[in-house]
Amino acid sequence: MTALTNQSPIAQAVRTAHTPAIDSRPVLGKSVTIQIGLTPGNVTLFAAPVTVLATMAVGYILLTSLGIPLYAHEMLAGAIVSAIGGMLAAIPLFLFMNKGAQAIAQSGILSIAVRCGMILMGMILALSPAWGLAKMPFVYWVLGYYFPMLIVETAIVAWLSMKAKF
Repeated sequence: MTALTNQSPIAQAVRTAHTPAIDSRPVLGKSVTIQIGLTPGNVTLFAAPVTVLATMAVGYILLTSLGIPLYAHEMLAGAIVSAIGGMLAAIPLFLFMNKGAQAIAQSGILSIAVRCGMILMGMILALSPAWGLAKMPFVYWVLGYYFPMLIVETAIVAWLSMKAKF
């Protein structure tokens, strides 16, 4: 009986080494049998489309208020390219968020590279003649979506790193 209660520090370290680095409890909302809430994984995966929609709304309001041409097709095409690139970039963060702060930081760097590559490939596809987009307004819209997503992605990496257990 005393052998079970008096465990060595090595046995305790081995037992605690298998705990996840990020607690998957909801940030907002209640936890039920099926977790419905805003978990760190949900934040990571849905940050790109929410950022793109917010940027699109602000861009629409600003350009319409100033009387500048909107280029709606280019705005929507840039939103699609940026949202898909951002969601694919969230996959490394989503996969490695339970591995500790160092893995989160490394997957954040990988996420930036994935997002750059996916957005550039999406731009190449979208600028093909079949889409019929004006080239420079499309590039401006993609750049307009790119920088808010960079800020949000960096904030998520910092948030996950601070939340990670060492």
